[in-house]
Amino acid sequence: MPLIRLENIVKIYPGGTVAVDNACFEVEKGEVHALLGENGAGKTTLMKILSGCLKPTSGSIYVDGRRVEFRSPAHAMKYGIGMLHQHFTLIPSMSVLENVMLGLTDQDVKKEKLLKDIERISKFLRLNVDLRSPVHVLSVGEKQKVEIMRMMLLKARILIFDEPTSSICGPDAENFLDMLKKLASEGYGIVLITHKIREALKVCDRVTVMRKGKTISTLKRDEIKDERVLLEMMLGEHFLPEVLKQPREEYETPLLIVKDLVVKNDQGVVKVNRVSFEVRKGEIFGLIGVEGNGQKELIESITGLRKQLSGQIIFNNSKYSSSPSYIPEERMEVGVAPSLSVMKNAVLRDFEREEFSGRYGILKFSKIGEITNKIIHFMDVRTPNMNLPVKYLSGGNIQKLIVGRELMRGSELLIAEQPTAGLDVRSAYHVRKNLLKLASMGVGILLVSSDIDEVLEVCDRVAVMRDGRIVRIFNASEADPKRIGMYMLAAEVGLSSQ
Repeated sequence: MPLIRLENIVKIYPGGTVAVDNACFEVEKGEVHALLGENGAGKTTLMKILSGCLKPTSGSIYVDGRRVEFRSPAHAMKYGIGMLHQHFTLIPSMSVLENVMLGLTDQDVKKEKLLKDIERISKFLRLNVDLRSPVHVLSVGEKQKVEIMRMMLLKARILIFDEPTSSICGPDAENFLDMLKKLASEGYGIVLITHKIREALKVCDRVTVMRKGKTISTLKRDEIKDERVLLEMMLGEHFLPEVLKQPREEYETPLLIVKDLVVKNDQGVVKVNRVSFEVRKGEIFGLIGVEGNGQKELIESITGLRKQLSGQIIFNNSKYSSSPSYIPEERMEVGVAPSLSVMKNAVLRDFEREEFSGRYGILKFSKIGEITNKIIHFMDVRTPNMNLPVKYLSGGNIQKLIVGRELMRGSELLIAEQPTAGLDVRSAYHVRKNLLKLASMGVGILLVSSDIDEVLEVCDRVAVMRDGRIVRIFNASEADPKRIGMYMLAAEVGLSSQ
């Protein structure tokens, strides 16, 4: 008997949008069940119903063979079902310990026993953080583990992960997948929501594919001989991406110059240590490294979100003289205003431009509507209408809205942090294709990515960052996954900065 079973689940939002259409799904004890599908296929909505975040329009949920109706996530947790969302539910200003204790307020837990349980789970998860640290200083991977710890302390039996590796790179992603296997071996039922087929096949026991709100098929791992079968199930058609990179004109003009930059994190620790590089006109300059090696602080400093301790950041040879386009890694915190409409978010950075704002700051909604329509069609953003608050879109569609907005701003310089994170294969291909198109038009691009294959596919040069320094800059012709990985992990003897 499965731990949980969903039968004929339907979810229709106000306005008539059918997000889930007679979907069926189940999870057994000790298995990793992957849920695959394009952005907007209904994966997250279905799991939000299972975890009590949403109520289904119709359909049935069974736990241990008994039919249940969840009133809230807390109610679902009483049955041992917990969901780790794409966007963390931790409170950034509170400490790790305070965040962990929040969910335990209705339980009679002695602090001494709690600390022993936290120590035990921390060892299991390989989480090495100070419990007094505020959550906002943690890396994405560390925040994930704090969320998992909280679920384990709440006695969850089913753990639902929504695109958990979208912003972590090769070694960290591999470690995370190993952790999923370990959790399953301990008897947990694991649901892995993802669009990454290869990743799913590494860890799953079964795969369910969703498309346009429907569950198309459920297959055992040993029944899957060719990942292209899953891709066609996801897309509903054959998809064969063409080779993207083409020769283009080379420029020497630097659009961004970083000289001897030193930046501290919120705890006063130097995370960027005398970093220097430049991004030229018409160039895609890649930056890659294991998470937590200073990339976050470096980009925050370049984009004006964090003060540097010393060094220079020069745009167009004139300090901060231009406004680069910026695709942030943390889309909900930095990229959008969740309660505002799709239309307002489409011009979030450009409200004051004359084409969108008239006398006395009165917005020109007809013009804003035009650019919003262009972004929606350009990036295939799936939304029932432009007036819908962004928070009701799927994570992938929010990412597509941000990417479309920034690609269409017309800036000479684009800073793109994890631009394809959380995007399905077709949408990610579309983004990469347009990055190359912009570069061919002379736009300089600083691409921060956790995907080695993506960096190699589009970048002209690749910088590897480790321990707050750029330890090597590769030209495209000399870069390969193995060498980049070795520099990321300091696996060679005598590595030095270049």
